[in-house]
Amino acid sequence: MLFGLAFLIGIMLLFWYNVKDYQKTEVAKTAEVKNVLPDAVSGVIYNKPYYSLSYVEQYEIPEWVAYKLTVGMLNQQKFPRNQDFNPDPAITSTSAHYHDYKQSGYRRGHLVPSADMAWNKPAMDATFLLSNIAPMREEFNDGVWLELEHNVRDWARRYNEIDVVTGPVFRDSIAVIGRNDVLVPRYFYKAVFTTQNQKPEVIGFLFDQTINTAERLDAFVVPIDSIEKLTGIDLFAGRYGDWDEEIRLEKRDKIEKGQWLFNEKWYKERTNN
Repeated sequence: MLFGLAFLIGIMLLFWYNVKDYQKTEVAKTAEVKNVLPDAVSGVIYNKPYYSLSYVEQYEIPEWVAYKLTVGMLNQQKFPRNQDFNPDPAITSTSAHYHDYKQSGYRRGHLVPSADMAWNKPAMDATFLLSNIAPMREEFNDGVWLELEHNVRDWARRYNEIDVVTGPVFRDSIAVIGRNDVLVPRYFYKAVFTTQNQKPEVIGFLFDQTINTAERLDAFVVPIDSIEKLTGIDLFAGRYGDWDEEIRLEKRDKIEKGQWLFNEKWYKERTNN
């Protein structure tokens, strides 16, 4: 009987230590995610499964979405999509509604792509909340924007882990749509950060969604500094190791040799070549 009691106590202690280790790991993950988030400039920050966003009630779209993407996430089994677009009940001021987009001439464009979160059902479902959506022209959403999303996933596989920040530029907007006056941005940006062999690397893109183009993705590379000036958002503050390196990398407008390679497959798919 004493042996059985000792065995039971041992099992309970093992379970307790495993729970504590799990809790520590989850706390560490939460802290890590929070450290990569930009500040909210015009919006209110909301945390979703595996991504965060800053929602701007005035425009009914987020000023940014931010998330970490790893090769481990992409290597997991994918869940099929069975979720439709829905208002986000977490937005205290209420979010845009799917009726705002109906017959507007604009697509409900994902900022966090559903394919990036297809490894986790709650996370993928959350990408269809209208707090993660902005109005996009079909040619843009299904064209160069989609090509960049494919390449971002390729970079996560290559670098093992990347941080992504995506959003609209509020100035020089095109129009508003729907009963809730959802802003239609003219410009969208995407910025990607990684650390390889203790060396930070970053790349930024800026698109005018009104322009149909067959140009390659490198034509849309811009300095991170220029995106920050347009948006007022400090994208990757404190991530570069030192101030001089941050200035150098954020003002750079060209890709260093061997970094951020573009997959020719996605370009050919977009241009039907």
